Amino acid sequence: MSRTLEKTDYEPYKRLLLEISFDGSEYNGWQVQPHCNTVQAVLQRLLKKLYGGQHISILGSSRTDAGVHAIGFAACFLCPERPHISNIKLLKALNSLLPASIRVRKVSEVDLEFHARYDALGKAYSYILNLGMESPFSSRYSWLMQTKININAMQQAADFLIGTHDYSSFVVERHKYENAVRTIYSIDFMSAGSFLCITFKGNGFLYKMIRCIVGALEAVGRGFISVEQFKKIFEAQDRSLAPGTAPAHGLFLVKVFYEQCAMENFKLTTLPFCINLAEKPDRAVYIKP
Repeated sequence: MSRTLEKTDYEPYKRLLLEISFDGSEYNGWQVQPHCNTVQAVLQRLLKKLYGGQHISILGSSRTDAGVHAIGFAACFLCPERPHISNIKLLKALNSLLPASIRVRKVSEVDLEFHARYDALGKAYSYILNLGMESPFSSRYSWLMQTKININAMQQAADFLIGTHDYSSFVVERHKYENAVRTIYSIDFMSAGSFLCITFKGNGFLYKMIRCIVGALEAVGRGFISVEQFKKIFEAQDRSLAPGTAPAHGLFLVKVFYEQCAMENFKLTTLPFCINLAEKPDRAVYIKP
C-alpha cells in the first residue's frame, strides 16, 4: 500500500535508515519535547548542520522513555540530494559530532516509503536485574535486587504471557490505545555472573508494558505475590491490581526487526552493554524453566 511521504522543504532524494545505540541516562527519551534533552533532538540538530541548514525530520521505531537505553534503535529520514554525503561519510560525520552517549552503528538506504515504526515486524527488549552487590558501573544499567529472588517462580509466571493476549494489566495510560492486544513470542532468562537478563521478543509493546511486567515478575520473585496471583492479575486486565513498575534504567531496546527470518532466529548471547560487568561474561547461560 502506498504511503504519503512526510513533508519536507526539499525534494526527497532517498531515505536512509540509521541503527543507533544510546545511553538513555541523561535523556528524556527518544522523541523531541519542548525544553528537554532527547536523542531525536540531538540527531536532528546535527543532521541540519551537515545538510546545510535544511531541517531533517527523523522517524523513530518507537518512543523510549526517559532513562531507557538502546542497542539497536532504528530511525529513518528523507535525505536531500544536496549536499551529497555518502552513507559511510555520514556515519563517520555523525559519530565525530555526537556526544559519547549516542552512536550510529549503521547507515543504509531503504525504500522511499519505508517507515521505521510501521514497517517493523517486531522488537526485542532486555531488562537487567543485578542480583549481587551494587556497583558504580552497573547502577545506570540494572535494577539492584535488595533480597534473593526465586527465578524459577518468575519463569513460571512469565510463561502465562507468551502468545497473543490482552495486556491491559501491564499497560500505563491504557485509555490511549484502541486495544491492548499484542503478541509476545518469547521471554528468555539468561544468567551472567551476578546479573539476570530477561529478554522479551514480540510484535509490539505498549507504553511501559515491559517495565510493568518486570515489576510484577519481581514481586513474584520476592514472594510478594504467588504465581497463581500473577495469573489472576494478568487475566483481570486491570492495571490497578498489578504491582509497581520497574525503573527505566534497567531496560534496553535491543533490536528492531524488519525481516521475519531475522526475528525468528534472534537470540541474545551477551549482556546488552559494553562493559564486562559480569564476573564471567563468556559463560552467560540461558536458564531453563
